[in-house]
Amino acid sequence: MNLRPKLLLAFILFIVVPVAASGVVSFLYYENVIEKKYNEQTELTMNAVGRNITNFFDEMDRLTDANLTSSVVQRTLKINAVPSEGAGSLITIGLAEKEMGPLLFQNPAISYIALYANNGTLFRSTRNDPTSFKPLSYEKLQQQAAYTEAVSRNAKPLWIGPYEQQELTGNEFALFTQLRLVKDLESLNDLGLMVTQFKSSGVDEILSDFLGSVPDGTRYYMINREGLVLLDSEKEMDGLSLSGETFAHAQPGQPYISGRADFLQTDSLVSCYWLGINDWMLVSAKPWSSLMSENVAFMKWVSLITGICLLSAILFNVFFVNRVAKSIIRVVRKMRLVEQGLLDIRVPVHGKDETVLLANSFNSMTERLGKLLNEVREEQIRKQRAEMMLMQAQIKPHFLFNTLESINALAAQNEGAKIMQMVRRLSRLLRTSMHQKEEITVYEELEHVRSYLDIQKYRFEDLFSYQLEVDEAVLEHRILKLTLQPLVENSIQHGFDGLDRPGVIRIRVEALPSRIVLTVEDNGIGMDGLTLLRIAEGKKDERWSPMEDGEHSGLGLRNVADRLSIHYGVHYGLMICSNPGEGTMIRCTIPRNKGELK
Repeated sequence: MNLRPKLLLAFILFIVVPVAASGVVSFLYYENVIEKKYNEQTELTMNAVGRNITNFFDEMDRLTDANLTSSVVQRTLKINAVPSEGAGSLITIGLAEKEMGPLLFQNPAISYIALYANNGTLFRSTRNDPTSFKPLSYEKLQQQAAYTEAVSRNAKPLWIGPYEQQELTGNEFALFTQLRLVKDLESLNDLGLMVTQFKSSGVDEILSDFLGSVPDGTRYYMINREGLVLLDSEKEMDGLSLSGETFAHAQPGQPYISGRADFLQTDSLVSCYWLGINDWMLVSAKPWSSLMSENVAFMKWVSLITGICLLSAILFNVFFVNRVAKSIIRVVRKMRLVEQGLLDIRVPVHGKDETVLLANSFNSMTERLGKLLNEVREEQIRKQRAEMMLMQAQIKPHFLFNTLESINALAAQNEGAKIMQMVRRLSRLLRTSMHQKEEITVYEELEHVRSYLDIQKYRFEDLFSYQLEVDEAVLEHRILKLTLQPLVENSIQHGFDGLDRPGVIRIRVEALPSRIVLTVEDNGIGMDGLTLLRIAEGKKDERWSPMEDGEHSGLGLRNVADRLSIHYGVHYGLMICSNPGEGTMIRCTIPRNKGELK
């Protein structure tokens, strides 16, 4: 690891981390203390609020208990009058409803009272204020699930919260509805059903009283098990659902539970209290940010102290440690540039300490290294040129030997015309082979190969035929001379040796976006894996041995591959594919270049 990262790491480990860790630990501890303290306070508050709400509903239950046994209710439900029987019945019903009036004023929370006799007659008494809800007919009431449940409770109260069953409570105002079966006090027979509706103002007053005694930002909700909001202390969520919120719900075995949760897209401390009425629960939500306001102030002080400590440490590094390390780091950076091959880099020398000696030594080293690399580079260039000339000198006698052998055979047969054509072809071969240029055009290389193939066909008329497929777009591009001829010679000398069918040589020249691909393919006897491996791993002493004729050892292919690699680079060269009895395909890849020949 470099010096500066080490200093930075030590600075982080021994200064930043301890200070930051102490601040984080203090913050978390203080946060946990506040949460625990507020949970205890909230539990006491929720218990008090829950008891007051329960007392309110118990009071309403006692009130309706008295109504069940009152003479007014008993007498009213025993009236046999039906509205459809005439004016007399209507007058009777009206007098009974007038007599029910005092029942409304037993408690200001009562909104209306409806009595349903067994014969379907409806008696009602209402305050006629905007909160009153028009009662259902007896037939529609019997269709409600609440009717069946109220009858099964046998005079015990059935409470329905606001918005739970809107056919009975409506959806405009928050109203609590109670259903109770009324029995005859003498015979205990069912007389009918009493439906009493209560305003939510009593519960609202309880919530408002306690909101004044808790920190700002607390909000109360009264919900059922499905998450429907029966009452909201802010009146914004009445009738809406909290089913998507993931806070923990209270239950009979665990009447109070509290925890941190994302409530209505706000990070909050959410507490839930089981009321024991139906499945209703009381929920309080306190934004976490308001709880942590004191903690934030504490963290500001911690952050300020931490910042001062860090600033002091940075100043120490800048004015003391960094000044000593800067000179060393400067030399290290220059060394990295030298590693990338920039040998003209020098380190400025200034100062009076030991870093001056280090800089002078570095400058001397890079100067000497540059001279040595230049010498090595020039020696490598001379070596490559010598290898190129030696390989070309090796190939030329090989070509000439095969051509003269063919001319000699024709002279023995007194084929003067063919000898003339072969000499013309030979002159083209020698002109290309002995030319001083290293590169020729693709067109010239193809003419050279065509001359060689024509000479061989004069000698071996029935041995093979050849085909040329050339993309004319590459004819003017440059290629290393004597590239294709050794590949074609390999097919004739080795591929068709002992072949029992006419041989075919296909030569294709294709143009790719950045490359030229030359393919020589034959249908000869092919090569096995060991032969291919020997060609690929040809030893240097065998390759340059003057005793080898190059015709049966495969050195022609190896020479072409080496020349291409030296001339164009390791990304270009030959690829040989062959199987015994299936022929051989040699693909030569060179870069696509065009312009003045070397």
